Amino acid sequence: MIPKTTADFEEKYIGSTINDRYKIIKLVGTGGMGSVYLAEHEILRKKVALKILHYEQSKRKDTVERFKREAIAASNIGQDNIVDVTDFGYTEEGNAYFVMEYIEGCSLADVMKEQRVLPLEFAVSVASQIAVALYAAHGKGIIHRDLKPENILLMTKDGIYPFVKIVDFGISKILQDDAKPDERLRTLTKSGAIFGTPEYMSPEQAAGESVEPASDIYSLGVIMYEMLTGKLPFFDDNYMKILHKHQYEFPELPSSVNPGIKPEMNNLIMKCLEKKPFNRYGTMMLLLNDLKNIYFKYNLEEKLSLAFLFNSGTVRSINPAEETISSQDIIRMLNSSPDEKVEHISTEKESKGAGIALKVIIVAALVAIAGFLVYGFVKKQNQPMVAERTELSKYDSQKNEETGTENENSGKKSAEQPKRAVSNSRKSVPMVKITINSNIPGVRIFNKENGRTICKAPCSRKFPKKEDGTIVLGFEYEDYSIEPMTVTLDKDMIVNLNLKQETENE
Repeated sequence: MIPKTTADFEEKYIGSTINDRYKIIKLVGTGGMGSVYLAEHEILRKKVALKILHYEQSKRKDTVERFKREAIAASNIGQDNIVDVTDFGYTEEGNAYFVMEYIEGCSLADVMKEQRVLPLEFAVSVASQIAVALYAAHGKGIIHRDLKPENILLMTKDGIYPFVKIVDFGISKILQDDAKPDERLRTLTKSGAIFGTPEYMSPEQAAGESVEPASDIYSLGVIMYEMLTGKLPFFDDNYMKILHKHQYEFPELPSSVNPGIKPEMNNLIMKCLEKKPFNRYGTMMLLLNDLKNIYFKYNLEEKLSLAFLFNSGTVRSINPAEETISSQDIIRMLNSSPDEKVEHISTEKESKGAGIALKVIIVAALVAIAGFLVYGFVKKQNQPMVAERTELSKYDSQKNEETGTENENSGKKSAEQPKRAVSNSRKSVPMVKITINSNIPGVRIFNKENGRTICKAPCSRKFPKKEDGTIVLGFEYEDYSIEPMTVTLDKDMIVNLNLKQETENE
């Protein structure tokens, strides 16, 4: 609810001229911090959007500082998909305001209200533009922290639709570029405070912890999930329950909600929604690369062109040295099919024979270096990721005393086949180990997609390593109701099941 004093000032602004420059035409929208007006520059006759901080909020120093920060963040990024801020000042009454470009269009939230599930090409286009925009923001040390459909405006520009414009950096986190690595620009929020929109928050943000660019990647994953399924991965009438779900629960696979979702898009979204930041994409540009592969694989360019984006200055100006190549990326490169092309930039004067020889030398050197890096990576992979799962039973249950059966059998098999393992070592593929522990032995672990039993906990099983692959584990034990869990196949994983019995009072 807007206080009467604020409403009076807002009514007064319409038709007035701010600082002899901006004539207010009409009110466009109102939010918690301020109101946005359509205005026109008195001299240039150019339409602009004016965001004026609410009268009551202007009395609060921390709110004014946050308002300034929004203006600074947006104006410093300088990327086409982020609304540009061109001016900052104060009204005669002392209300802070800033001027930004006026966008004639609607929000992504409005589009999703009209059309519950969006086409793949539309979702890929929107997500790709967001990825490029926030890659530029992250490069400037700016994290949005409130990425949601309401803050994504869609317009037509140069015949292109949808053209994305991201707004509202009001709670953005600005990292100080010239500070020491462990120093950060003083934030305007107390330690442990939670700011943002619960439905789109990352687990670390929901916990009130410090956020990094990976938090925006999670939020973009939620938006893609919603665009392609028509529903949020987590929702509840109680905001605290939503925050809890982001931290501890696993969403349904997008393809379980919408079977028409492509497998690659399914895996991409689930990687963005990983609980741990380091399990998500390392940067927005790595995410964009997978979106680009989906775009070309399914011939989406026939329905909607993204040439303007892939040929944009932001993408073309990226220095490959700035993108850290992880050991996982090197493994993916080595496992790529022979017919995958690698771009080679050469001059017209380069002779054909010299070009081939140079390529051979470069490829040989890269393979040698990659081999050493992969070896080092494999040697260091001794810390598996741990996931917890706590469930309650509806009835009392007896503890099963049969323990270690699966482990004993697996031990016998490994002892019987040492020679075969040695003989086939050169043909072996990278594997990941999934270990399932349970406080109550005997829980049946099965593949949720085909129903086949994998083992009975406690147990361990190995699966072929897939950088973007996942498996949905189902759990079954007596009268317990245990939610399935999606596990990525890019690293070793430990799943701890904690089954608790409900008492009569519960």
